[in-house]
Amino acid sequence: MKKIFILLTTSFFLMGCPTDENLGKYSLCIKNMSGETIFFWYSKDYTRYHYPNTILPAIIPMEQDPYSEIRGAGTGGCVGANEGQLKSWESIYSQLPDDKFTVYFFETDSYPSTQEDWELLLSNTNKIHIKNVTLEELRANNYTIFYP
Repeated sequence: MKKIFILLTTSFFLMGCPTDENLGKYSLCIKNMSGETIFFWYSKDYTRYHYPNTILPAIIPMEQDPYSEIRGAGTGGCVGANEGQLKSWESIYSQLPDDKFTVYFFETDSYPSTQEDWELLLSNTNKIHIKNVTLEELRANNYTIFYP
């Protein structure tokens, strides 16, 4: 009985666990090269808010989708994101309207946490920057999107 348990346990670990070399291999990284703290957002509803429709939502993203968050990135650091880990990039790009993944970058002194903050940010379009990235560009940059 003990041999059967060991055999089943070993089989489970060999078949059920991802290898360390593949864990996070294709995760998205946002790298801030600006010298200032910035904030960024991208839609996890890949059919919306991606190129060519790059008009930001009127309602702060966290109110529309609790899994969608605005994130901050300090200078020089790389902020990881889960995109690409659970879904393949091919699957993500197949949902995009025009084969470009869009990331919105915001130059602001504070995290936009309320609808009022969001509306203030939207009213100052000089503080909003957009990057549209093809799958080939993403792969060529080792799944890193640089700002600026």
